[in-house]
Parts: sequence; structure tokens; C-alpha cells
Amino acid sequence: MNLNNSVKNKSVLVVGGAGFIGSHIVDRAMELGAEKVMSFDNFSGVISDNLAHLKGDPRFVSVKGDLRNFEEVKKAIEGVDLILNQATSKLVTSIKDPMADVMTNTVGNMNLLEAMRKSGSSARIVHASTGSVFGDAQVPYNDTTSVKEPTTIYGANKLAAEHYHLYFAKEYGIKSSIVRYYHVYGERQDSRLGAGVINLFLSNALAGKAPQVCGKGEAIRCFTYVKDCAEANFLVANSNYTIAKRYNVASKVRMSVLELAEMIAQKYGAPGMKPTFIPERTGEVLRPIPDTRGIEELGFKESVTFDEGLERTKQWIAGQLQKQ
Repeated sequence: MNLNNSVKNKSVLVVGGAGFIGSHIVDRAMELGAEKVMSFDNFSGVISDNLAHLKGDPRFVSVKGDLRNFEEVKKAIEGVDLILNQATSKLVTSIKDPMADVMTNTVGNMNLLEAMRKSGSSARIVHASTGSVFGDAQVPYNDTTSVKEPTTIYGANKLAAEHYHLYFAKEYGIKSSIVRYYHVYGERQDSRLGAGVINLFLSNALAGKAPQVCGKGEAIRCFTYVKDCAEANFLVANSNYTIAKRYNVASKVRMSVLELAEMIAQKYGAPGMKPTFIPERTGEVLRPIPDTRGIEELGFKESVTFDEGLERTKQWIAGQLQKQ
């Protein structure tokens, strides 16, 4: 599929563009020939300068702004052809501060959609959601499975945002689609922010500390490389067929958290390193089982093996540890 059709010579806005996944989406938009790429971010969940390599590029602009501020959002979307919304309040934030999660994941999305509606925007928009909207599923679920029982504030708010996007698409003609991520890993996910089990385990192992496993480590994870998640956004944006639809974006790599911890300890830790165990996290989802046929029909596939993705992530983390 020629992805240039969705981006080339167009103005692209990446909300949350300075973050982990967002910065990879900015890079991909640049590679695909966008005329202008704007990162709109409040930098609240950013430690590393993920976009430093683009400074000085005339096609790129970084704007400090907040999705919770309607006027800032309204200004940011002016003249934009494609919006890729990656802004989110993370699961760990929702546990500590539920209202902060509500403000970003629900109010922030309503601001974005209302700004588009009131300005008559014809921009294409892809909104990033999460498999957490399903809660602890015991059977495989596809893109349109309707029974969803989130077990966290984070999942509940992300589900609400999905409904907003679908409603605005159907009632107001907003050209919105939804991608759902599952356990994304890779370069630029800073473990100091407390998210990303692969990056957390690698950071510990490389620092000589044992990976810390929540509960018994029986939770199954679908580890998806960050560049593949970035690509999925453009696959969805490339077709009008995907408007008002949801897509599960996950790799075929499925393993338990304990298996992962043991693998990383053996491969990257000191001789004899073994995982340690800590209490299970609130609302832990044990069995996410996404059906990914929808996104695969659009051309989605894994770009690297899990071992290669793990090694790339390890190299990036090692470089970050040297700087600290």
C-alpha cells in the first residue's frame, strides 16, 4: 500500500508528538513526505528530548500546548490535513490521580473533537486507544466486540473517548478512526516514567537489578514494536473505509510477564540473576486476546522479530543509562 497518499505534501499534526509513540509517528510522517509536521505536546509525560534530531528542519515545528485547553487545541488544528492523536494519561497516572486521567483522556478528546466540529475541519483524524478498554477478556475479541468491562479508570476513560470519536464521526461527519495499542515497547520509552514492562525490566537488568514481577507474573502480554504501531496509524489514515471503525494493533508475540522477566534476566542480567516479585498492580489485566485481522487486512505486519526489537530497545536504554 502506498502510504504517501495519506501524507505527502500535507500538513500533519501529532498531538502528544514529543512522547514515546508520538515521536516515532512524527518521524514516519517526515519520511512519508509531509509538507509540515507539528508536534503539539504539554511535555508533562516527557523526560528525554525525543525530537532533538529534527530541530532545524524547516518542515518540523514543536508547539507547547495542552489538549485540556480548548483555545490552544482550536489554534493547533487550523489548516491541518491529518491529525494523529497520541496524547494520553497513562495507567500509572490514573491510579495515583484519577481526575488527571479524566481531564486528559475524556475532556481532552472532547476538546479536540469540538474544535474540529466548530471550525468545520475536514481533517482526517486517527485516535490512539488501548486494549485496556476490554478489561480482562477470557475469549478472543475483534475490532467491534461490544462487551467491554474496563478494570481501571484509565480503561474506562479511554473507552469513553472511543465512543466520543465514533459519535462525532457518525453525527457530525468528523473523519475519525481508532487504533488500539497493546503493550508497546521500543526506543524512547523512558522507564523513569513507570510504564512499559519491557523497558522497565531491561533498565533494571542493565543496572544490575533484578526485574520486578507483579504478582505471580502470569499475565499474558502481546508485545508490539513501537515503529509498527506508528505505521498502523498511517495504514488507517490512508483509507476512507476505516472512518468510524476501530482497529486492534498488536503483534503475534504472546508471552507471560514471568517468561519475559526470566528471558531478560538471563540474556542481559548478571550471571544467576532471577526475577523478584512484588504485589500485583490494581486492575491488572491477565488475558488480553486481541483479534488483529482488521488491521492486517490493511497491510499491517511486524517489521522486526521480537529478538531484534528487544536488542534495539536494549541498545537505546544502555545509551540513556550512560547519560544519567
